[in-house]
Amino acid sequence: MADEESNYKVEYLDGAEDAPEEERVFTWIARAGKARVTYNSGAVYEGEFNDEKMKHGQGKYTWMAAAEGEDAAEGAMVESATYEGEYKDGKRDGVGTMTYPNGDVYTGEWKESKMHGVGTYKYKASDDIYSGAYADGLKEGAGTYEFGKCKSKLDGAWAKGTFTEGEWQFKDAGSYVGSFAPDGQPIGPGKYNFVTATCDKITQKGAYTSDEPMPEAPAEGEEAGELPPRTWVGVPVK
Repeated sequence: MADEESNYKVEYLDGAEDAPEEERVFTWIARAGKARVTYNSGAVYEGEFNDEKMKHGQGKYTWMAAAEGEDAAEGAMVESATYEGEYKDGKRDGVGTMTYPNGDVYTGEWKESKMHGVGTYKYKASDDIYSGAYADGLKEGAGTYEFGKCKSKLDGAWAKGTFTEGEWQFKDAGSYVGSFAPDGQPIGPGKYNFVTATCDKITQKGAYTSDEPMPEAPAEGEEAGELPPRTWVGVPVK
């Protein structure tokens, strides 16, 4: 999320409490230190600045939006999103928590204001949770995605935000291990591990195949086309 910083009021919080106002309140970042900055948009940043007058160290940024609804007073503002954590040279960098306008919450590592490293993302609308690695704002590397509705899990490798290979665990019903296509469905060779009502384990190996040819991989920057339906063909493993 972008910060709106064209005009602002700066109040330094690390000086003497009885310091005169002209030493505490400015309309620009006057020096390094801890300050509370209020922007014309209503957004507020409270935290540390470095000698380059950039956010650096611990801080909290709160985005504001116009209040909505019949009872909202004219010009009233409400909190729409927050970030609390580490900054480096003006950008979210280090460990921090972002709460988005839709209620989603990410807690983890950041680099240059993007999710980068290891973190946990909780989806408000679905109660889904992803815990794992990110790169440049996308799921990348090892991670686990749990679906809030059915409690099934995808555990394995991710690339550019898409689950590519690993285990799809079904709650109380076994799992599937194999590769996955960009549409989120299994593709190619794989293995099912079933659990029967008597708690016996049954393994079936096979592959998801299609009578239609698979389209070529899209060029970089292009979206993948719709993939044809696939059918599972497998045999029990004794």
